[in-house]
Amino acid sequence: MKRLAYYVLIIAVTVAMLILLWQFRSVLLLLLLSLMLAAVLRPSAEFLKSRGLPVSLSWLLVYLGLFAVVGLSIYLLGGHLLDELQKLSNYLVILYDFTYRSWSGGSGIQQAIVQRIPPPDQLPEVMAGPSGLSILRLIFGVGQNVVTVGASLLIVIVLSLYWSTDREHFERLWLSLLPPGKRVPARSIWQTAEASIGNYLRSELVQALLAVVLLAVGFRLLGLDYPLLAALLAGLFWLVPMAGFVFAAVVAFLAGMATNGHVQTALFALVLTAGVLAFLEFVVEPRFFQRNRFSGLLIVILLLMMVEAYGLIGFVIAPPLAVALQIFAGHTMRILQRPQDDTLALAALEKRLDVAYATYNGQQELGGEPAPELGSLLQRLESLVEQTRDLTE
Repeated sequence: MKRLAYYVLIIAVTVAMLILLWQFRSVLLLLLLSLMLAAVLRPSAEFLKSRGLPVSLSWLLVYLGLFAVVGLSIYLLGGHLLDELQKLSNYLVILYDFTYRSWSGGSGIQQAIVQRIPPPDQLPEVMAGPSGLSILRLIFGVGQNVVTVGASLLIVIVLSLYWSTDREHFERLWLSLLPPGKRVPARSIWQTAEASIGNYLRSELVQALLAVVLLAVGFRLLGLDYPLLAALLAGLFWLVPMAGFVFAAVVAFLAGMATNGHVQTALFALVLTAGVLAFLEFVVEPRFFQRNRFSGLLIVILLLMMVEAYGLIGFVIAPPLAVALQIFAGHTMRILQRPQDDTLALAALEKRLDVAYATYNGQQELGGEPAPELGSLLQRLESLVEQTRDLTE
């Protein structure tokens, strides 16, 4: 009966924890993103610290450099991206009007579809109404707007800066919540997982940036109408395992078709995208990180969940978040398996110590005089073995 009550209590506590985490999922997500940002930037700050700069000043310079790079990129590319978005919106309006008129006299299925969608002259009113807002929320996230996204980014940056500059204090704080015997393994799990997560994220960011730059230049040389927008979308899709290549290729093909309607242009864009992504996959990626170390299925599952909850923002953050969870879980499992390995190693050491004592005592019985240092060393080893046994029990 006591065992049953114990299991019921464990299940109840687990369910309560899951409900609590779900209620505060947005806060937890911001915290995880801030920790991942700190992991990405840590090597740069460590480099400045090695040059003799204080910790706070090193991190401040790193974040100022990050802001400068992001701000300069927006200044140089923001205008071009807005122009392409405006051009794309005009193209979609023209395409919608043409499709509506041609399908009005088409097959039965096409006419049935036309009857369920608004005519072109009513499209602006529909997009400005509740239906348009629902579509935008579906794309960019439920309940998300510019103010909410901006505030979330600011919170992530502030949390990351606080964590980075006072890392040791925060580590001591949360480690103090654990039993003394679990603090050293927990610190090892955290520090190793943080380094692995940072390595992976830096690798993926380098690949995504290279994909955007190379594809933007290539699309521009091909004469596509939306080179920067298509390159950005392809770079984001490339972060998705397994299906990322297909999505990026579809974006390139559609961008080619939208330029002049010629299949030849679309095929050139498709071949260019395949060549760039193959270069990243087989040349760049092996020099940074091995993507096949992670479960692509888990990443896709989390991707679907995050897109459902946060729209386009969830699509961007789901792959690194899934990999971070896998790395953390992998290191945790390895640490938890160590006690069994330590017990086996301790048993083997005890056997060797018994053999050494037997040899030492045998020499004494035969009238030999072993070195006094050997007896003292055996006693010291026995003491260390006893201390180790106490720690593993």
